[in-house]
Amino acid sequence: MTHITDFSAYGFNRIIKYKGVFDFDGLYKFVRKWLTDRDWDFFEIEAKEKPPWIIYKWMAFKKITFYAALQIKINFRVWEPKEVIILKDGQKKKMMDARLKIDLSGAQITDYDGDFEKSAFLKKVETFLNAYVLYHENLLKYFDYLDYYMHGLMTEIKDYLGMETASNAY
Repeated sequence: MTHITDFSAYGFNRIIKYKGVFDFDGLYKFVRKWLTDRDWDFFEIEAKEKPPWIIYKWMAFKKITFYAALQIKINFRVWEPKEVIILKDGQKKKMMDARLKIDLSGAQITDYDGDFEKSAFLKKVETFLNAYVLYHENLLKYFDYLDYYMHGLMTEIKDYLGMETASNAY
């Protein structure tokens, strides 16, 4: 059975809150490029524009081994967006004035191909592998690996938005 370990249960999620003027289309392209440049598969799960809200739900997926993969979920929520035109570098540019909340959460997926689904014996082998053999590797190694990716993404988003907290502890 495909097993998903949601690391947000361990306090492993990131939240960015921002209020001001920003380029939402540019932010969209920036986050997508950041993920694809690091070999993550990018999926847009949901896009809703329901005034006064705009909601986007994205997922990024990366295979680590033949058995384990990592997943990042990114939820954008925009409140009360107003289109504004800014003069930047002598050119007019459409921007958005709004409140923005970005939720980043991560998870690890084991047996993403369903190789252990073929028989009851293989399901028991997978349970044993996850509970005893790969327990520390799954929880510690991949947890840390994903933490660096998510912290880097959070820092780059803050830098793109021009937030004062755009610094990296690593």
